[in-house]
Amino acid sequence: MKEVLELYKHAHKWLIIPIVIIFIAFTPQYFRTFFSEPWGYHLHALSAIAWYVLIMIQPYLATHGKIKAHRFWGMVALFIAGGVVFSALSITPTNIYFGQIGGFEPVFPAAFFYGLTFTETLAIMGFGVAVIMAIKNSKKPDEHAIWMISTVFFGLMPAWGRLAMFPSLMSGSTDVDITRVMMIAVPIFLSILAFVAYKLNKLTHPAIILAGLVNVTMLFIIPIGSSTWFQNFITALMQPTVPWP
Repeated sequence: MKEVLELYKHAHKWLIIPIVIIFIAFTPQYFRTFFSEPWGYHLHALSAIAWYVLIMIQPYLATHGKIKAHRFWGMVALFIAGGVVFSALSITPTNIYFGQIGGFEPVFPAAFFYGLTFTETLAIMGFGVAVIMAIKNSKKPDEHAIWMISTVFFGLMPAWGRLAMFPSLMSGSTDVDITRVMMIAVPIFLSILAFVAYKLNKLTHPAIILAGLVNVTMLFIIPIGSSTWFQNFITALMQPTVPWP
């Protein structure tokens, strides 16, 4: 038990980084336009931010002897996790709508949004599995901790991808190849995941492997989204949602 507490003693400091990435990455296309965004987006964004704040706070409470507070906020986290999952699922069909209108050329083709429907749904499912496994292992601190920390890597890629595009977009260039961006952003992201896993002695842990596999699919977002079969299937399964009236 002491070894586990020592291992995660400074986790709360490192977990500030994902929150910073989220706020920077989503400022241009969410926080600046906050009052014009649809309610569904707010539900997802605010529940996700609340989750990342809790993921940052919980290791501090657990490793500094505040077990009662840790357990209380753990119960609150279950409620928030449900909000993250179901709000994400509710807005996922907006990607189909964006695909149907042709995307936002030249940076984001229609295929990107169809593919995003697949990768984001997979990430949501991975996030849910990680939370369930963390609950299942709530009496095994080491297992509980790694499953909870893995949730960070299931939900961070949208922010990371936007951040990776900043250099091109801030220069005013419209010659941005989203596939090329993903070919750079995803390997770096996976390297960070591997580094964290290595520091926690969890390189081969199922939570890390699952998070890695889910994020690898981002490399194939355009090929997946370009498939006519997939476009027809996902459109029939998830009726496209118009995000704004």
